Amino acid sequence: MPHEKNVSLNVHELGVILSALQLLDSGDEYQIGRYYGSARAIHDRLKKVYDSMDHSTLYQVNDCEPSF
Repeated sequence: MPHEKNVSLNVHELGVILSALQLLDSGDEYQIGRYYGSARAIHDRLKKVYDSMDHSTLYQVNDCEPSF
């Protein structure tokens, strides 16, 4: 089983993950640190990628009719 996997994320999805990492309580931070490494280190690593990404607005296309 590989320990790393490449996942394609857009700038908005990565922004959500960064926000979630900033809002962790101490118990969750401890759990993440125990299994995956420091939440701060993970945040800083993802932030470097986020800062290098294109931040122009993405437009979502809804190709179905609303149900209301």
